[in-house]
Amino acid sequence: MDDISLGVMLADLREKMGLTQDDIANKIHVRKTVIDYIEKDQLPHAPLVFVKGYIRSYAEVVGLSVDQYQPYLDQLTKQSKSQQKKFQTQAFMTRKTRKTPLIFISIFILLGALGVTLYYINKDNKSHFVEVSHYISPSPSNHVNS
Repeated sequence: MDDISLGVMLADLREKMGLTQDDIANKIHVRKTVIDYIEKDQLPHAPLVFVKGYIRSYAEVVGLSVDQYQPYLDQLTKQSKSQQKKFQTQAFMTRKTRKTPLIFISIFILLGALGVTLYYINKDNKSHFVEVSHYISPSPSNHVNS
């Protein structure tokens, strides 16, 4: 790739043909802001496949050969893949950190509900308790009270 950017090359060719950004936008059926982004070497807010298509269409209109713009598209693809990996890693970490408090809250609610349920089940059912009616105090003698 040369020192000149793709956006500058496209803009120069467009101007040499006497076309405006609006003319190019109308020919390739996009908004003028997309053309402006491309000429400033910025990515429009669109999926990469669309951006590459916009650049191809723009290059065809102004007569730029595939050999001249393809290295730029390859570079965009590489940059996009590295950004996607970063984004996927960040999204995974964010999802993982969001799940942890949710799991603890769920366990806490489940244990609370279980405790309340057991309390109400055993509240009236006291048949398993042994009632002690008298207390046997220790006495100095060694005999057993019955």
